[in-house]
Amino acid sequence: MLTSLRIPVSFLVIGILWALFSNPIITFFYRHLAPAQQDSYRSLNDLIFVLIISYVLYVKIKNQQRKLAKSEEEYRQLFESNPNPLWIYNEKSLRFVKVNNAALEKYGYTRRKFLKMTIDKVRPAGNDPRLKADEQHDKLRQEGIWKHIKSNGEIFDVSIITYPVLFNGMQCDLVMATDLTELMEKERKLEIAYQKIKTSNEVLLQIAWSNSHELRKPLCSIISLIDFLKEATSNQERKEYLQLLEKSSCELDQVLKHNNERVDEIEMQEAI
Repeated sequence: MLTSLRIPVSFLVIGILWALFSNPIITFFYRHLAPAQQDSYRSLNDLIFVLIISYVLYVKIKNQQRKLAKSEEEYRQLFESNPNPLWIYNEKSLRFVKVNNAALEKYGYTRRKFLKMTIDKVRPAGNDPRLKADEQHDKLRQEGIWKHIKSNGEIFDVSIITYPVLFNGMQCDLVMATDLTELMEKERKLEIAYQKIKTSNEVLLQIAWSNSHELRKPLCSIISLIDFLKEATSNQERKEYLQLLEKSSCELDQVLKHNNERVDEIEMQEAI
């Protein structure tokens, strides 16, 4: 505000000083001349003042235009060179009015084709209740995740941010669309890895429980039967202990095989 007032205030002060002091100075230095000649000098003085002011205004305007052109070029480059797809669309007609190079590359349309389309054409068939014409807002908005479609029919997810702008005298929205394909693929892989770890932990807990319960029963039986076998006094008694010992050994073998199969499953899942 102060910068915009500085130039007119400066010219106002100079003009007032020139008007107050130029005529008395001319009268003082040219008092020996006739009034008509003094009036000629005053007219020449006014003409010089107008020429000086015009030249200074011309220089100031040219500088402002140069700065404005530079600023516009910087904003244009910022828009065109942004790595994310950007576009501006009319809020009433929903028609694209400007798109950047990243949008052309991402969606596969030419600039001419893009500018003939409305924003619903980059969405799969079907009306999205969030898409409404002439919906005005006055601040930056996170529009959430949308499904978009490329010119080749490929559908992908994007995060949409919009901001209201006045473009070529029209009320428009500036949109930035961020492709979430890579991010969502990473999330999917992380979810798969998490499920694998979760499953592995559950299996390991089952194996630990099996080692402390299922494995202990036949193992204790084998140890006890060995002691009984040592103290057996008849062949018939030894034969019965051996049969029980064989049965307990088979139970132990089954538990070990089952636990090994679970370990193999974990290793196969980790290898995938």
